[in-house]
Amino acid sequence: MLASVDMAKTSVSPAAEGRPAERVVAAAFAGTLLTLVPLGWLLVLTALTDDSRCGHYGCVGLLADAWTAGRWAAVVLAWPLLHLFRVRPAWPVAVLAPFFLVPIWELAEVPLILIAGLFAYPVATLVSSPRLSWRGRSLVLALFALFCALQALSQS
Repeated sequence: MLASVDMAKTSVSPAAEGRPAERVVAAAFAGTLLTLVPLGWLLVLTALTDDSRCGHYGCVGLLADAWTAGRWAAVVLAWPLLHLFRVRPAWPVAVLAPFFLVPIWELAEVPLILIAGLFAYPVATLVSSPRLSWRGRSLVLALFALFCALQALSQS
């Protein structure tokens, strides 16, 4: 019996044994870096866009489309970056993060939108953490819902 318990402990990878606080900080760092993807894409398109081809209203529509495409490109690039920073499990965090990013993008003002990854990826890490109890996950989700409610109320 004791030998089987020891075997079970050794089968878990060392990266998965990392402390939750380390995973949350790494996810926050990755989310902050992922914010640079849409900003970089926006800067590249701004530099490459010929103003004479934008029409009467300027390039605002083109830049808005570039910002949207850049945000979703950041979502696609999330898993490799989270995996690089040793956030384990990386797939559930990358899949859950858009569910936290989209409300922030829709409800928040511009400064908060620019650092949305700083909030969304750690929340996704906590919610998908295998060690966190259901009460802990419920508390994280409740706090995020409260944050979204406060953002919605501040806009009306």
